[in-house]
Amino acid sequence: MQLAKEAEKHRIERPCPARVTRPTRHLLSDVIDECLKATRNIKRSWKDDQRYGEAWKARFKGRTVDEIKPAELDRVRVQRLEGVSDENPRRVTPATVNREFAFLRRVFNIALRDGKAESNPVAKLKALREPSGRVRYLTDEEEQRLIKALPDDESRNRVQVLLHTGFRRGELLGLRWRDVDFKAGILTFPKSKNGETRHVPMTSAVRMILLKRPRALDGSVLIFPNSEGHLDLRWATKTVPVALRAANVQGFRFHDLRHTFASRLAMEGVELMTIRELLGHKSMAMTLRYAHLSPEHRRIAIERLVTRQASPAEERAAEN
Repeated sequence: MQLAKEAEKHRIERPCPARVTRPTRHLLSDVIDECLKATRNIKRSWKDDQRYGEAWKARFKGRTVDEIKPAELDRVRVQRLEGVSDENPRRVTPATVNREFAFLRRVFNIALRDGKAESNPVAKLKALREPSGRVRYLTDEEEQRLIKALPDDESRNRVQVLLHTGFRRGELLGLRWRDVDFKAGILTFPKSKNGETRHVPMTSAVRMILLKRPRALDGSVLIFPNSEGHLDLRWATKTVPVALRAANVQGFRFHDLRHTFASRLAMEGVELMTIRELLGHKSMAMTLRYAHLSPEHRRIAIERLVTRQASPAEERAAEN
């Protein structure tokens, strides 16, 4: 009798399933938006993150973070590599896919931190193996053809500056007069791609090009602007590729002008550590791609087998 009373009491006091508080189910799109909003003013690569975020939101529209599993993400990765994705049918590289998934991993880590997800499915996937860095540089003959194919002296001057500084596209087009120190012969980037201040010495050719340009009193004025005084992105994306095609320089991208700068230094015997500093690489791994172009230090090292002093034992053996 007592057991029956306790069972009835438990049944009455048990909460109604309809009134039990369930965990909030968070949409992936909402978490991505919150992540992008939080990093908008602090990440230099925010525009890339925004592009990745829009792609992930379209791919998992209406899906919650807890519905997304590692197996499904693995299938998405295969589709991206094979170029059969509905969102982007063009074949992409492993490096691009790794960056896309690195962004999604950060999104899930933030969701975990804030209690909006129970696990991170991306953390269970290994990064794809990326091929060695590509190195393509201008030969002297190709450079002559390119210079001839460029439409005006302004373009020729810009290309010469790129070949003598190793600037990235944004560094050249974003260069301002306040960044130029003619007395010290230095060009300074307050915040380069890796987030650190970078100093690049001016060659005599770069100095001459800059000295001949009309210098604004306002140090914030761009040195190589478009006709409206803004970043001349069209020059990099339209003018130079057209000139490369006209010059029949094949398999060459705008960024390869930077590779040309580094490759020529390596072939002239400049130490890799110096090249790394000039390029502003954060790690030596990026600079090592130019090591094969600098065989002199290896030739000198192996020549020591010939010039080294023979040991006493070897001298006695030779006499006998």
